[in-house]
Amino acid sequence: MIIRKATISDVPFIALVVVEALGDDIMERYPEHIGEQDRRKLELLAESISQDDTLYSWRHTIIAQDEDGKPLAALVAYKGDDYMQMRKRTFAMLDELITFDVESMDAEAQPGELYIDSIAVMPHVRGKGIARRLLQYGIEVAREMHLPVILACDPNNLSAKTLYESLGFKHEGDLFIFGHHYLRMLSQ
Repeated sequence: MIIRKATISDVPFIALVVVEALGDDIMERYPEHIGEQDRRKLELLAESISQDDTLYSWRHTIIAQDEDGKPLAALVAYKGDDYMQMRKRTFAMLDELITFDVESMDAEAQPGELYIDSIAVMPHVRGKGIARRLLQYGIEVAREMHLPVILACDPNNLSAKTLYESLGFKHEGDLFIFGHHYLRMLSQ
């Protein structure tokens, strides 16, 4: 497995990752069993991801790929310094998809931290340590920048919580984002 920085050609795969990370099982259904609504969601996300100054930008992404170059997983992470500006631009581009009250949503990222926004692994390679390797890579990048790492964990996703805790993340508060409550987890 190879871990590399994303390129603009990875935009369609990153769109799948972001949708999956938001709680949709799109990776298991893609490409054979997705409908027009899924296609539109991926199209809108791809437009946002192709920009430089959005939350899900390809520039904030690392890819895990197999030896043949096929993407297996991705992690989207960014510094919190420009979070509110990027969020405003991103949500404006994705307005058609937003079904929650943006104004009541907490800021996911704060200045002076690296926020792991999205991570997802293709179903056929889950359980092989790929998410762990991507997270370790993200943690190392943050250490080089002298930043703590933050992520949001669904409190009902016990396997993800266990993985995060095994990497040193600790429950450090709560977040209300996308209409749901999440654990705010911190790794120094």
